[in-house]
Amino acid sequence: MPVGRRIKKEVMEVLADENWESRFEELMEKYSMQDLISPLFASLCATKIIVRWHGVTCFGKVISRMVEEDAPKARIVMRRIMWMLNEESGGCAWGVPEAMGEIAAVNDLMGKEYGKILLSYSHEDEDGPENFLEFPILLRGAVWGVARMAQDRPQIAAQATDDMIRFLSYPDAVIQGTACWALGALNATQSVKKLDALADNDTVIDIYKDSSLQSVTVGRLAQEALERISA
Repeated sequence: MPVGRRIKKEVMEVLADENWESRFEELMEKYSMQDLISPLFASLCATKIIVRWHGVTCFGKVISRMVEEDAPKARIVMRRIMWMLNEESGGCAWGVPEAMGEIAAVNDLMGKEYGKILLSYSHEDEDGPENFLEFPILLRGAVWGVARMAQDRPQIAAQATDDMIRFLSYPDAVIQGTACWALGALNATQSVKKLDALADNDTVIDIYKDSSLQSVTVGRLAQEALERISA
């Protein structure tokens, strides 16, 4: 079996395992970071949803290590991610904005250099060039990326506060719930009225938080945001 295919098979098996975090750390010692990039891109299109999300988390781990070893190579990967989110690429970008958000959240340099670009994917600007992702699945990913960055880099994600407040009225429960998560992390007091209006929303969504996939109502996410803001 070719080396690349073997590494991809190993990565996929590890990401599906209960002990995926410790096992992936072992892969990071076994292979170069460059060897793991293509398998991680492949994981974003995996059949199992949890494999995709574990791939997102591991992207942050690999790129952070790559920044330490060779920052220019890490920037090449980030430019590849940006290209995949460009309409001209013609490729599949499922999971890509999420990976970008995770990377920007866990790595200081990547957050500073690419954080604002990530915010642009969920921002509509009628007066200037925009990167807004209209396709709902990709927009969900962009909003998740902002919410993830809000957990660790609120000073950057705060620039998207108004966009997140608008998403509380968006006709997509996943986007609404994810925006709640973001606004709680941002302590966005100006969102309290709209969050309160969602507190009884019993629509159940799946959201990936704290490295685990959770089923929760939009109302519960709104309540958690309100509790965090009031605290």
